[in-house]
Amino acid sequence: MTLDEPARGEEPMARSGMRSIVMAGAALTLPCGAAAQVAAPPRPWSTVEESLGASFNRLGLQNQLGIVWGRPLVRSADPLLADAHLAAGFTHTLTPSYTRLGAWVEIAPLSVFVLRAGAEPSLYFGTFGSLMSFSAYDDDFSDRTRDARSGDAYPGSAVRLHVTPSVRMRLGSFALASSAALEWWASNVSGPFFYEPARDTLLKAAGDRLLLVSTVLVRERRTKSGGILRYGASHDLTEVPDAPGNRSQKVGLIVARRLASRRLGLPSPWIGARVGYYLDDPSRKGQLTAAIGISMERGR
Repeated sequence: MTLDEPARGEEPMARSGMRSIVMAGAALTLPCGAAAQVAAPPRPWSTVEESLGASFNRLGLQNQLGIVWGRPLVRSADPLLADAHLAAGFTHTLTPSYTRLGAWVEIAPLSVFVLRAGAEPSLYFGTFGSLMSFSAYDDDFSDRTRDARSGDAYPGSAVRLHVTPSVRMRLGSFALASSAALEWWASNVSGPFFYEPARDTLLKAAGDRLLLVSTVLVRERRTKSGGILRYGASHDLTEVPDAPGNRSQKVGLIVARRLASRRLGLPSPWIGARVGYYLDDPSRKGQLTAAIGISMERGR
């Protein structure tokens, strides 16, 4: 059994058109805010975002907290410029197997394009198979193998650097958001390779590259109670350039609802679910995955 962070999808992106109410093992990515090309506030803004989720295949549990500060680049009613902005933030992720603290900056010169860069060091607790060394890319790192080697896991650290361009657009009630994270990972494990639970793949301990591409297309409608309902499809691809045999690819169906008013003391939370199918994966090909989660945001 593993309990770790979402294998696909990225951290919440304020005003960038994607929110992840993320679950370990699978990410549920929801277009919101700028995906609908809502104009940025005419003054600096800040938000606090929190999400809690759980998933099956891979089994996991995750809490994520983010703080975001931003300011508009221009004041314009033109849809291509209305959400042009600068932003920066911090994210903290906690799972039963590790904790991460990330910092990032982003620029959106146009409402339809965002470029983000950041760094994220991680501490692994030595629980649920993290961290664990491997000898080669083609080693078996399936759940069964890692469960059998659970005694080999030990505490350690890793770091992720990333540059992530993304595009988003809206046509009527449909919204599209797509990102391509270009990542570099390194770890202090003995190696020469290590299993990274957030990406569910093997990486070189001395430093390795990874590509993560996520796309979501949804349709939105207002509910009778005044809330928002979004439903659609997603596609996720994870690939290590030096290990094409470990490529992972899946498609999914997403449904999410934003409640119209405060519930359970929460400010209009998003509640969502996702069911996915692995098209390609070293050990999960042909299998289903599922995730549920709740996300909320406070801001000014």
